[in-house]
Amino acid sequence: MLARATSALACRSRALALSSAVRRLSSLPPHTMLPMPALSPTMTSGNLASWKKAEGDKIEAGDVIAEVETDKATVDYEAVDDGYLAKILVPEGAAYVDLPNTNIRKVTAKRMVENKNTLPHYYLQMEVEMDELIAMRAKINGAQDVKTSVNDYVIKACSLALMEVPACNSSYTDEYIRQFAAADISVAVNTDKGLLTPIVFNADSKSVTAIAKDVKALAGKAKEGKLQPAEFIGGTFTVSNLGMFGLKQFTAIINGPQACILAVGGTDKKVVPNEGPDAATKPFVTKSVMMVSLSADHRVVDGAIGAEWLKSFKKHIENPILLVL
Repeated sequence: MLARATSALACRSRALALSSAVRRLSSLPPHTMLPMPALSPTMTSGNLASWKKAEGDKIEAGDVIAEVETDKATVDYEAVDDGYLAKILVPEGAAYVDLPNTNIRKVTAKRMVENKNTLPHYYLQMEVEMDELIAMRAKINGAQDVKTSVNDYVIKACSLALMEVPACNSSYTDEYIRQFAAADISVAVNTDKGLLTPIVFNADSKSVTAIAKDVKALAGKAKEGKLQPAEFIGGTFTVSNLGMFGLKQFTAIINGPQACILAVGGTDKKVVPNEGPDAATKPFVTKSVMMVSLSADHRVVDGAIGAEWLKSFKKHIENPILLVL
């Protein structure tokens, strides 16, 4: 700020920053803070490019205090009063970088807005026990070179549940509901360019090991930008797994025209009542549990059908031998 009548140039007039600044400056001589002026006819905001004066410098009317980037050019900010620059509140360079949207992000953004606004979402959550699956996965991975992930078993369980509850393996049109014969599972993959959903085709008829190979290959191609349209356009059901990031539970936006998407959280330890034969001496046990959330299009899948699908999914996850038969 300019001591006496002028203050530091605040690159943006933000209420929180100004409140904090007032508290910090309460012990200084009388001063006035300068807000960001409109330095061009179309300017609505500006970026502080560089300071031309340092703290403590004497300022005369007409001196250039700083350079400001507007929407069209870099212009000088001139002092209108004499004084001293007592304190710089905002460093040069105020605080963001504009990153151009990729075509993938533009398409994803458009589709997510359309899906959220036009599909009547509702959500069902269920907790599933994971101890048997974790133990079986360890044995399978120890017996073969191809390493399977929990998500591979989730994909397989989804596909088998879709075969048992085919109403969830559908899409809506104004004339009819199309029910698909095969479970083509779209798998959400985050890339530098945006979100992609490569498809594991016919997951219901593939082994977990084959699914693992497909997912690894598709995720690699997605991150390298080498997916072909046929590998990510379509699908009948989507799995979005954020458990590896430490999230325990979340809900996802349906990947239209599909009717459902399953949001998968991470596995956690939980103390539960012991229902086994040793319950009298050991009333509580620790189990590994995972929370999943089904987002469904109510035009296609009503609540009872969604609950039936989750029940089938739970059966397959908690009895993992069913996934490898």
